[in-house]
Amino acid sequence: MRIAPFCLALLLGIGVTARVADADTIREILVEQNTKTDDDTVALIAQLDVGDDWSGDMNELVKNRLLQSGLFRDAEVFSSAVEGGVRVTITVHDKHSWVVAPAFYNQPTNKGVGVGFGENNLFGKNQKLLVYGQVASGDTFFLGAWVIPAIGGSRFYAQFDTYLKQARIIEYATPKEWLGSPIAVRESRMNYLNGGVRLGVEPIRGWRIDARLRAAKVSYPDDSLFSDDNALKYLGKDPANAMADIGTTVDAIEPPGADGLDVSNEISLTIDRRASYLGVSTGHKYQLWFEHSLESLGSDFKYHSVSASYFRGWRVMDRHNLILRVSGNYGHHLPFQQEYTLGGTSMRGYVNNQFRGDVRGQANIEYSFPLFGFKGFSARGLTFFDSGYTTFLTTSNPNRNYLPDARRDQHPAFSAFKNSIGVGTRFYLQQIVLPLLGVDFGYGLEARDFQIYLAIGLTD
Repeated sequence: MRIAPFCLALLLGIGVTARVADADTIREILVEQNTKTDDDTVALIAQLDVGDDWSGDMNELVKNRLLQSGLFRDAEVFSSAVEGGVRVTITVHDKHSWVVAPAFYNQPTNKGVGVGFGENNLFGKNQKLLVYGQVASGDTFFLGAWVIPAIGGSRFYAQFDTYLKQARIIEYATPKEWLGSPIAVRESRMNYLNGGVRLGVEPIRGWRIDARLRAAKVSYPDDSLFSDDNALKYLGKDPANAMADIGTTVDAIEPPGADGLDVSNEISLTIDRRASYLGVSTGHKYQLWFEHSLESLGSDFKYHSVSASYFRGWRVMDRHNLILRVSGNYGHHLPFQQEYTLGGTSMRGYVNNQFRGDVRGQANIEYSFPLFGFKGFSARGLTFFDSGYTTFLTTSNPNRNYLPDARRDQHPAFSAFKNSIGVGTRFYLQQIVLPLLGVDFGYGLEARDFQIYLAIGLTD
């Protein structure tokens, strides 16, 4: 007899639970005040769908998802009861999503101007489009990229890109000492005409698996020319044979690599739990990728590489930001255009690409803080510490003309270990999201030298 009341209570409890679960089911999603981003894209960014469960404490979570997308000036989320569940109402105001901006930058060995167009919300579907071209003393190039984060609202995404570049490349002597800054010993021109397509899937929010097919035509149209006697001696050339014309030598200086078609496939796994709002980045990102050449598709180069990276951001005192970046790369028989470099914006305090190799390790710690803000315009200051190591594990690649003593065992172990410290600023327009001006002052600890990096325009 005692079992019956228990069973009755259990059945009543099940019924109440069922009614609560039913009442917390999303029956309708209403999007208001959006003038560009379409309703389905807003719901996709909010990670909501009809039939999902809903609880009252989700309002702030969904609001943060919307703001962190960078598409909206503000957002509000609330729910109301309807028959069989709840209606979720999302009110958003779109940011200005595109910008046409000139660019100017002054970096060691590379000064130039350019113009770019960036659209952060193409067709109102959160698609990204970037078109940028520049003329510079170092790298003159055209870049185009179209990113589709959700094909037809699915978990599949795609990217199409092209990168057409003519570069003046300066190679530097292999570091033989821990202190000091190596001299320039070879200069060459490289044409690099590249295109690629990436297709991937996001099976779980923040987890992405994709593959990229890329092809590039590489050529070195001009012989490298030097007038510096020290550089000629380093390359084993006789300065006495130099001709009267400045910068020319009787003995031809070989280009750093071979002409040819570079075709490769890249497979990557990414776990991205980052969020960014008003210049503050939080969360973490892990990435692992493997790339190998495709001789079956006509590649003239045979190589493979593996890389890993880690990002972690912490919010400090509400608007301050501490960021850690760590990465490692290893490649076998990399062609010149695929080798890893350090220097410039990757190692502030040294000139662009001053160090080169087929293995690289990097770490960066950056602390940023607000300086001031006025009507959507804001400025942040930052301090940083850069550290890195790069060298060649092998110099047996037949398609590569290495500099003397480039291999790891031909110079002191720590001579390729470099560090720098510095300060900088970033200026933002809240309506556009992208930082439009950046200045970094870096001091190379081993070089005992100071470098300035200035970028105005689309600095990211």
